Amino acid sequence: MSKFWVIVRQVIVKNFKTPTYIIMLLTPIIAMLGIGLFIFISNQTSQTPKIAIVSENQAFRTALVHAKTNGDYKVKTNLDTENKAESALSKEKIDGYLIVDTKNNDIKATYKTRTNGNDLDKTNLKNSINGIKTQLSASKLGLSNKQLKELFTPATFETKSVSYTNGKQKAQKNNQQAINLILANIVTVLIYIFMLNYASMIAQEIATEKGSKIMEILVSSVKPRIQFFAKVTAMFVLILIQVAITALSAFIGVKYFGQSISMLKGLNLNELQPSIVLILALFFILGVMLYTIVAAGLGALVARSDQVGQAISPLSMIALAAYAASFIAMNSNSILVKIGSFVPFVSQSLMPVRYAIGNATTSEAYISIVLLAIAVGFSLWGAVRLYEKHVLDYSDKKLWRFNFKRSK
Repeated sequence: MSKFWVIVRQVIVKNFKTPTYIIMLLTPIIAMLGIGLFIFISNQTSQTPKIAIVSENQAFRTALVHAKTNGDYKVKTNLDTENKAESALSKEKIDGYLIVDTKNNDIKATYKTRTNGNDLDKTNLKNSINGIKTQLSASKLGLSNKQLKELFTPATFETKSVSYTNGKQKAQKNNQQAINLILANIVTVLIYIFMLNYASMIAQEIATEKGSKIMEILVSSVKPRIQFFAKVTAMFVLILIQVAITALSAFIGVKYFGQSISMLKGLNLNELQPSIVLILALFFILGVMLYTIVAAGLGALVARSDQVGQAISPLSMIALAAYAASFIAMNSNSILVKIGSFVPFVSQSLMPVRYAIGNATTSEAYISIVLLAIAVGFSLWGAVRLYEKHVLDYSDKKLWRFNFKRSK
């Protein structure tokens, strides 16, 4: 057992010294810091627009100046004529000015702005103008404030979200499905990235040792089976380290910058359902394990490290196809998507999305997880056999023709 842990430690230490793994570890941290820096710079450079309001109707202008702005703009109250506003605009002291014409019982508003001025969201300003106009019209018609309020009070509209588990209705928060889908998308992307990176790493690890002929020395002192399990264990330790760093970076990013990113607005970590977190975590673990184990077996088939890309290319294509299919699953629940969500090698990308949007029940998700776990077990058995059989095979024949002849 001591030899097992020696190999585990050796693989971990060796990868920690490689620039590739260090970059993989730092990528989520750099991404989080980059997003924070971008938001900080945006907040510093985007200033509240300064405007002036001009009108011959002083009552209307006063009401508009004192209307709620919700922080969308600031009104320079001392600029009460068009000449003053035009002068201030030309000297870049304001970003624009509003001219309100109330002649002939009609209200016409014109906003003049500099091309290099701060952008103004005019929605709130338009609402204020329409609200004041409505009040003036109601006053002329002799309507009281109570009547006016009753006239413009909108109808009550409420949305209730529900999900169905085994035919039973369960209430959800209105944004729960969106939160689940965001989380599923993030996990699907991470599964794809981790599968490709670590499948390539473990295949390269094994192929490099074969190419340097050091494997002959290792086999003489440590059984191939022990070597295989030690390398796979070391790779899972490296995966867990990166998962921890990625999760911590994501937690900090969502907590401090989430409300500044449109896709993450409304995402409250306290609202995450334990069931979907568990299901997504299981798919992530099993999906990455499946591809890593298969890649380890394929790595034993090559004679040199430059053949690794050829060996794992079919695995990479399957991973890419599964990832692309997850986008189809967002908008379709066809029979192919349903079947694919139970098929190992693609289920880790399809089922999380189907479950997140409510197209799959909890029992279906766990059935898919069980099938994926069984596939991991069979892959482990097959990969160990491949490793034991080919770890000392240095044939330079073409990989797939060689394997075909071997299987005869």
